[in-house]
Amino acid sequence: MDGRIIREVRGSGGFGYDVLFVADKHADEGLTSAQLDPAEKDRISHRGRALRELAPHVARDLAGR
Repeated sequence: MDGRIIREVRGSGGFGYDVLFVADKHADEGLTSAQLDPAEKDRISHRGRALRELAPHVARDLAGR
């Protein structure tokens, strides 16, 4: 996820550096990842994007196709 590290801790959600990271997609609001709704964070995060790409392949394999 592209963004920047800030110097002041903001928010209480998430983990790790979330309280110090502002994603480019939320730069105008200045919200850290820890301040985002979990669904929004998942929508823009690299982990969320990777899982959405991987899910159809896993489902196909589990279905035995």
